[in-house]
Amino acid sequence: MSYIGLYVAGIALFSVLTLAGYPGSGILALCLMMGISGILRFRYLFTCTEERIITQVGLIARDTSEMRLRHIRTINVRQGIIERILGIGTVVFSSVADGEGAVIFKEIGDPQGVKER
Repeated sequence: MSYIGLYVAGIALFSVLTLAGYPGSGILALCLMMGISGILRFRYLFTCTEERIITQVGLIARDTSEMRLRHIRTINVRQGIIERILGIGTVVFSSVADGEGAVIFKEIGDPQGVKER
């Protein structure tokens, strides 16, 4: 649901190009937008174990952040109005330790449920 803008843009481009007499280009634009959203879905990997939480971001290169559960001091949920409607949001795990900053789970479903778990 976090990529609904790409879906809407793909459908709009398909409609405009098809009505303009370019149905092949419309199909190509729709496939391109769906393909981009499919690829972007795999750039985030979130893991929770019994000892730590881990987030990995990136398709080719990876940026990994992790935090031990015992170091978590606050858990915040960020949701805008559109995100609340779509049922997605961002969960931020913060630590008071200077060596560890925050681990962020972006664009996840049921962020409040993740916080409670």
